[in-house]
Amino acid sequence: MKALILNGSARGQKGVTGTLVEAITRGLMEAKAGVQTFEIQSLTISPCRACLTCMHKTPGECSIEDDMGLIYEACKTSDLLILATPLYVDTMTAQLKTVMDRSIACMQPFLVKDVAGRIRHPFTWRMPSSFLLLSTSGFPEQENFLPLIATFRAQAANFSSQAIGEICISGSIALQMEPELLKRHLTLLEEAGRHLGATGNIPEDILQNLNTPPVGVDRYLQATAKYEQWCRSKLNI
Repeated sequence: MKALILNGSARGQKGVTGTLVEAITRGLMEAKAGVQTFEIQSLTISPCRACLTCMHKTPGECSIEDDMGLIYEACKTSDLLILATPLYVDTMTAQLKTVMDRSIACMQPFLVKDVAGRIRHPFTWRMPSSFLLLSTSGFPEQENFLPLIATFRAQAANFSSQAIGEICISGSIALQMEPELLKRHLTLLEEAGRHLGATGNIPEDILQNLNTPPVGVDRYLQATAKYEQWCRSKLNI
């Protein structure tokens, strides 16, 4: 198993997303899986120009020469792609979306039916066969993740890859104020990583537990009161 993790957080390792990435990485490595991680915010990656050079002139190769080339090479040799992102305005971060847009360089211009009977492009080279979503949201309700999950599943389908699961951990504002609230989920993430590295999948009961909010709404508001107090001190109000 070779896993490629794309950390799309604008804060890199400083935020909750980085902490989640560290936990699942520990599990993967315990299972002897190969793990390569990119912090997208530290790379220079330009938006797609829609020039279609990758389809019409140099098949499989993007015309933009930047750090995206590192990710292309990693994609070609990985079995699993983990998209790690905080929830930004109902979807993934701009940094990670740019990477996914640029990944159309793997596609040919021709049109075919995929396994679901939808019209899609065939490929010059393939993205990893399995996709996993790893996300966190500042708010405590799980329904906030629904637009992101829909985008993630659509992206996996566009690349004819299998979406093997979504791990969505809510309430990150509270989790930053009281990190001990995240401990159980970090333990579960390590366990999930071990299963991923050994079998390529995560048992359904572990996914269900990971997608159970670490804190209820009332406990969330207690913890985030510390954040609001800090905000007031910064604003001198």
